[in-house]
Amino acid sequence: MDPFNAILIAVFLPFILAWTLPVLYKVFKQRIGWISALIAFACFVLNVQVIPYAMAGTPVKGSFNWLPTAGLSLNFYGDGMAVLLALIVSGIGVIIMAYSNGYMSTKEDLPRYYQWLLLFMGAMLGIAYTDNTIQMFIFWELTSITSFMLIGYWRERPESVYGATKALLITAGGGLFMFAGFLMLRVVTGTYGISEVAHNSEFLSTLHGSPFYVAILVLIFIGAASKSAQGPFYIWLPNAMEAPTPVSAFLHSATMVKAGVYLVARMHPILSGTPEWLILVSGTGMITMVLAGFMAFRQTDIKAILAYSTISQLAYLMTMYGYSTAAHPGLGFAAATFHMLNHSTFKATLFLVAGIVAHETTTRDIRKLGGLRKEMPKTFIVAVIAAASMAGVPPLNGFLSKEMFYETSLEIGKLVSETYGGPWAIVFPVVAVLGGVFTLMYSIKLIDGIFLGERTHDHDIPHHVHDAPWVMLGPAVFLVGLIIFFGLYPKFPIETLVQPAYSGLVPDAEHLHVALWHGVTTPLLMTIATFAIGLVLYKFYDSLAAWQNSFNDKLPWVSMNYWYDATVNNARDVTHKFAAITQPGPIGVYIKMTLLFMIFLIFWPVYKFSVGMGIGIGNILPAGINYAAQPYEIALYSLMLLAALGAALLPKYLPAVISLSELGFLVSLLYIYLKAPDLAMTQVCVETLSTIIFILVLMKIPQKFKEPMPAGKVMVNLLISGVVSFGLLAVMLNANIGVLPQFQTFCYYFIQKSLEMTGGLNVVNVIVVDFRGYDTLGEISVLSLAALSVYSLIMSRAKKAKGGKE
Repeated sequence: MDPFNAILIAVFLPFILAWTLPVLYKVFKQRIGWISALIAFACFVLNVQVIPYAMAGTPVKGSFNWLPTAGLSLNFYGDGMAVLLALIVSGIGVIIMAYSNGYMSTKEDLPRYYQWLLLFMGAMLGIAYTDNTIQMFIFWELTSITSFMLIGYWRERPESVYGATKALLITAGGGLFMFAGFLMLRVVTGTYGISEVAHNSEFLSTLHGSPFYVAILVLIFIGAASKSAQGPFYIWLPNAMEAPTPVSAFLHSATMVKAGVYLVARMHPILSGTPEWLILVSGTGMITMVLAGFMAFRQTDIKAILAYSTISQLAYLMTMYGYSTAAHPGLGFAAATFHMLNHSTFKATLFLVAGIVAHETTTRDIRKLGGLRKEMPKTFIVAVIAAASMAGVPPLNGFLSKEMFYETSLEIGKLVSETYGGPWAIVFPVVAVLGGVFTLMYSIKLIDGIFLGERTHDHDIPHHVHDAPWVMLGPAVFLVGLIIFFGLYPKFPIETLVQPAYSGLVPDAEHLHVALWHGVTTPLLMTIATFAIGLVLYKFYDSLAAWQNSFNDKLPWVSMNYWYDATVNNARDVTHKFAAITQPGPIGVYIKMTLLFMIFLIFWPVYKFSVGMGIGIGNILPAGINYAAQPYEIALYSLMLLAALGAALLPKYLPAVISLSELGFLVSLLYIYLKAPDLAMTQVCVETLSTIIFILVLMKIPQKFKEPMPAGKVMVNLLISGVVSFGLLAVMLNANIGVLPQFQTFCYYFIQKSLEMTGGLNVVNVIVVDFRGYDTLGEISVLSLAALSVYSLIMSRAKKAKGGKE
């Protein structure tokens, strides 16, 4: 198969087949999970076909038109980095969907579960292969939406809704900052193409010399940091653990949280090599790495420990991708890329283990667990290997990438110290070791708290616990096999995946030599120091956790969660006060505001334009107006005036409504006179329906106006309506006699421009889809929101009725 077609099918196949799952479920029932796994496996095979091209240094690329008038096309680009992420996404996807067959109850809404998993996987594959910033933003926000649905899968649980909402607000909000950065990048470089900018030295020189460089860097990094839970944006990830455990394993270990890191890697050749990049990316990563590792101590939920562990490990990646100077642009790139692959294997395994333990013991509270090594020996072995890899124990894959992290930390510290002076040659390695120490401590806690020690006798824990069935254990064992294989034989993942990604994005990338033994080196001594310090400090693990709890109780405002909750909870009160001012209730206020808006937005600019042309206020009405009219025209306009006055002055509702309806029917007569029968017919229908509705409403209210209207209020209303009427009359008269610039008819414009600007032959379709595209989108949005509101109201009434409260 053509590799470009393989990429297209891999991206869009999950989107297409996801919608067939409800139908397939009627045939395959609970085996629908295997169908989803088969779809993910097909995507994995398609991605494998791109590997040879990435290894050869010949990226697969192609595009086709999307929005030609905006200069946009759908661009796909399959280099080593894209293939690496695509293989992680589809490979872990196969494992997660197979594992879900044992984890998810047959009573669950399985089609909805697997549908959102496939849609999420398609969006992630889109991020991997996209070569266009606008396209990137669309797939990016698709992951935010689909992850929202997956995190909130158990929507009857308030914790799930809270976690899903928090994740959506932070990640989608960060995406908007990223989008602003992309637009500024387009302004500076003149293109939306990612590889086009990355491989053009002129573009790069212009960008790095631009005054907008820092703003672009900060905005794009906010998007990446929010998606990868870095810096102050970390708070959404722990609450997202309310999702089903397979979802956590898929989204929060291997895929979604990697999207931000992937964006940093993809933007590396465009934005790196500057002090700003080093400070922002590495600085954020180092602070997050240490703090998240430390905060993991006070967590008692297994998945919460893994969540903070994930934040800390992602910070490793950010730190290494940030190791970049002008002379050494790709210093930490290879180490970060290898660790990204390794993290996907050991962290996904640990999440699967967490799911197995919770599935068999009915709890994730580590305080209630312990001593399970004899009853769950296979799970125990799997967990030990994965945790050891995360802690950097040889000969596993985590040890190799951790050694590379220490080595690059030494190099960047030396370079920064030589350039700027100061203690940076010590600071960088020390922070790296500190992160490793914390990683070792919470890795030991996971094994110690679940499997070691004496068996607890908590009433929540079943008396007889055993290993999970192979449908759940098998995927974890397979990942452990990869952990061992990548550790013992690193040449395979390095040459197949890491080196192509490294060479594709870093100019003049060196050939990588990764091996278990390099002799007694400084990084090896740092590893030994990490183990020694970590083992000593582990004795104080519980004391440190207790101190954190005490600190948090005394100073809750230090937590970012405190400010998030305060902001979200106060938002309702603030918006309520704002709405009370802008929407007080009486419809007269809305009409006045609308008319005043017309005065200042339309009539005032027209007046200024007339003065600018030397017309002046005294000549605002053009001379030479033809007042000659036929008797029937005078009669028609007179009747319309009388009807309008009747609607405004009659003292009872019913006569006023009838007078208003009469005005509407007279307008329809005017349309007939002006040879617009379609408008006349529409007007008659609308007036008839409105009159019926008005009369039905009048049956429920008093027949007389009871609200007294002060004279001052009447004068204000007359003044506003008079100004608006006069302004509208002046605009129409001036436009009619040519004082204002003439414009061609709309139909002429659309017929002339449809083919030229949009390529469409059907003018009506072009008007709706292209020229009025935003209007159509807005109308669809309004109708969708209205439909959702009606649905919610109907469902709420149905629930009340079912509960016997109504």
